Amino acid sequence: MMRALIVGVLWLVSTLAHAEAPVLRIGMQPGMSYLALFIMQKEGMIERQAKASGLAALKVEWTVSANGSVITDGVLSGNLDLGATGIPAFVTLWAKGRGLVDIKGIASYGSLPGVLVSRNPDVHSIADFTARDRIAVPAAKASIQAILLAMAAEKTFGPGQHDRLDPFEISLSHPDAMTAMLSGHSEVNAHFSSAPYYQAELKVPGAHVVLTKEDIFPGPLTHGMMWTSGKFHDSNPVILKAVRAALAEAIEVIHADPPRAAQDYLALAREKVDEREVQAMIRELGPRWETTPRGLFPVASFMHRIGMVKVAPQSWRDMFFEEGWDADGS
Repeated sequence: MMRALIVGVLWLVSTLAHAEAPVLRIGMQPGMSYLALFIMQKEGMIERQAKASGLAALKVEWTVSANGSVITDGVLSGNLDLGATGIPAFVTLWAKGRGLVDIKGIASYGSLPGVLVSRNPDVHSIADFTARDRIAVPAAKASIQAILLAMAAEKTFGPGQHDRLDPFEISLSHPDAMTAMLSGHSEVNAHFSSAPYYQAELKVPGAHVVLTKEDIFPGPLTHGMMWTSGKFHDSNPVILKAVRAALAEAIEVIHADPPRAAQDYLALAREKVDEREVQAMIRELGPRWETTPRGLFPVASFMHRIGMVKVAPQSWRDMFFEEGWDADGS
């Protein structure tokens, strides 16, 4: 009997030691870049995948904030478990957290186009911007749009000139920047964004494309990725397996059923966009939603070269948990 009791206690201790979190807290930002995550949330896909793996009681809480620092600070403080952001915020955390919180990637969720739109008729290239212009990006000097502008500036003006456009940048969330652009009465007269924002802005008389992401960075470039700490990763393998499965399921919905994807998105995003237009955007951009990281290594290397981070990765895989490695990643 004593032996049975000891075995039971040891089993209980082992079970408690490997018990996974009862609540999964995810932070993300607004916009169609996060379409797959909106679908995951609307249809309870993580909960369903977790239940199939034996975690029937998992509760998932979503925080949507236009302020990316709310997400990064939330994960670092332990108030969030997973973050979903662009590459620069992730690379910065990865570089700072090595050996401490060990931030690494779980999966990408797409590589959508980016477009820089201006209302100034005198601006036809980035060389035409002056002190009269204000370029809205999600985070000046720190967002993927800001990094791309730094790359474009170096290409246009020469080595060491990556910060040439910094004085013209202003930090605004995509929804706020679009509102400013559409009003025509704001100091913001340019905006570097993704769908559905630039499509709406290009309907304004005089608005035009200055450049696209592909002009700066040939080939696909991941617009966002999910990441977490080494501690959460090691303690919650079943939850993270459910997250990856749910993400793949959501992306399959995007590819196979654009109307369903559009309805899920608009139900939560609450943006004033016609559902048929959203469906058309999803059909046009569908193949770009994928879990494979694209362009992570060159962006991280550029950030290191211009002094934004002190640590340079040797490969994009250095920044991802092993189960997220993909033969086609970069």
